[in-house]
Amino acid sequence: MAYRITPNLIFPIGNFKNISSGFGEMNVYDKTLWGKHLGIDISAPHDTRVFSAGRGVVVYSRLHPGEFSEDGRVEKRNWGGIVIIAHKKPASKAIFYSLYGHLGKRYVKRGDTIEMGGIIGTIGKAMSESNGAWEEEHLHFGIYTGPYYGKVLPGYYKENGLTEAEYWKEPVSFIKNYNAKNALI
Repeated sequence: MAYRITPNLIFPIGNFKNISSGFGEMNVYDKTLWGKHLGIDISAPHDTRVFSAGRGVVVYSRLHPGEFSEDGRVEKRNWGGIVIIAHKKPASKAIFYSLYGHLGKRYVKRGDTIEMGGIIGTIGKAMSESNGAWEEEHLHFGIYTGPYYGKVLPGYYKENGLTEAEYWKEPVSFIKNYNAKNALI
């Protein structure tokens, strides 16, 4: 798959406000230690449009639904709709990935090319399969710089997990530094 140079990046829902869960926080939910948060959660109402942070190619787009019992209790929390986009740095040509979780609607599929600011989906409604059965309507946004093997990337890190923690970057700083560095190119 041919990846596309990404000269600049933007924030996927317009600004850096409303971060409800920060990068690297240890999260306990449902009395379970989920681990180190590998992205940021950005609170926004369902149906808020989500934009691609940069020019790239969609490498993953699937629904990982939350699961409910017959009486409506949450049995399993999950990603909901998730999209992963591959981007290429201008100077080094290194590949990195942006990850978007809890999407109610996904407008892109694997193999699609997308421009920076292209609409990839919308935030899912709280306590629905499409947001992964979470009470808060939000976007999980992550930046991953490590090897990618075609599988969904985790939202939390635990020892012996699917990825190494050092490959995950704090998204706000990554975008600001990326744009500052590449503005000179």
